[in-house]
Amino acid sequence: MLELKNVSYHVDKRDIINNISLKIEQGETIAIVGPSGSGKSTLMRLINNLISPTEGEIYLNGKPYEQISPETLRMKISYLLQESDLFDRTIGENLAFPAEVRNEKFDRKRAKYLLKTVGLGHYNFNTRVDHLSGGERQRITIARQLMYKPQMLLLDEATSALDKQNSEKIEKLIFNMAKEGVSILWITHSNEQSSRHFKKRIKIVEGRIEQEDDLS
Repeated sequence: MLELKNVSYHVDKRDIINNISLKIEQGETIAIVGPSGSGKSTLMRLINNLISPTEGEIYLNGKPYEQISPETLRMKISYLLQESDLFDRTIGENLAFPAEVRNEKFDRKRAKYLLKTVGLGHYNFNTRVDHLSGGERQRITIARQLMYKPQMLLLDEATSALDKQNSEKIEKLIFNMAKEGVSILWITHSNEQSSRHFKKRIKIVEGRIEQEDDLS
């Protein structure tokens, strides 16, 4: 589904990503591990087309990124960051935003399902997000990101602000999406988390793939 061919990313003569080749199949679940500053987040930004490779090519469904509009790419590849990124308005307005961008009707039924699934079903759409805790805001961010099912979901330490119970709720939701064919690429610093659910674990050190483990 997605392929990186000899992808590098250099800044000021420094190699952030160095000659990475990687294939990700539909429904595949991959944990990305490695020390801080090793290039993991930069790899995600390349895959999400927020930055372009200095060298090499990235393909989605056999088509090079240069031939796909950024808007189309970001609807197919969804990127969930570590920090919550909400508008300081209501839960409903935040969850409706992806539909607004697409000029489509807000799916209230899916929004209610997602709120309940992330453990926030006791709130309603009129609740203001500035009244929520950091962990609750993060769960609303995750619910908003999942209002539409992408082909691939990128997660960068997405549950690091959550306690174990809520983290496991989010994992269950996301890995159920993998069963529906969504590919998952998840940066985690938790050895326990990287050993659960995933079919593969990739270790990145100094911009290179140092190790690949088959966990299936």
